[in-house]
Amino acid sequence: MHKIAIIDDFEETCYLLSEILSPYFQCKATSDSQSAMGLINDFKPDLIIMDYHMPNMNGVEVCKLLKDQDSTKNIPIIFISGVASEDERIETLESGGDDFISKPFNPKELLLRVKKRIQGYSTQIPTSKAGELKVANLVMNLNSRIVYVDSREVILTPKQFEILKLLIENKNNLVSRTTFMEEIWGHSDVTPRNVDSQINYLKKKIEGFIGIITAVPSFGYRLDIK
Repeated sequence: MHKIAIIDDFEETCYLLSEILSPYFQCKATSDSQSAMGLINDFKPDLIIMDYHMPNMNGVEVCKLLKDQDSTKNIPIIFISGVASEDERIETLESGGDDFISKPFNPKELLLRVKKRIQGYSTQIPTSKAGELKVANLVMNLNSRIVYVDSREVILTPKQFEILKLLIENKNNLVSRTTFMEEIWGHSDVTPRNVDSQINYLKKKIEGFIGIITAVPSFGYRLDIK
């Protein structure tokens, strides 16, 4: 049974989420953001559900700590919040979050999103086809989820890794912003601005890559390889 860590300063929300997910997953929850890292390191969850607004340390701060730690950097994180501005939603994605759910939420939608993220990123499910994607002077290791430009190791967030993978799989062809939003984020809360922001971060990280990620105005992006 896959494991889910729930972090929310409202105990009632922790209980509700656990009640919805417990028939399908092993759940552990904490309403103290400061104890979240200890819970996650000990429990080793396959997915984290985390509130954005929390006292002492908010969800984005916890997320950044997790993404800086090798043992937790690939665990998918779903943010949840009752009131969040568009800028705050973007902040959660830029910090490495994989999804955002608004309160009140539909239990069936929550369950579907959790299952989708675990199937896509779970560190407990090894890749069935161990291998690499190679293009020009860039190599993507599909198991470690590490990218190399020449001999330089590049650490990408889960979103950035999937964006780059999609571009490589469609090299020299246009990938629309809609395709990115549907295949990478998988829900309607994301905006084209999220796509642009993540691709800008990606381009900076893979500096030295011979390929060129070209923006096609009003449409999307194309990875050009000569």
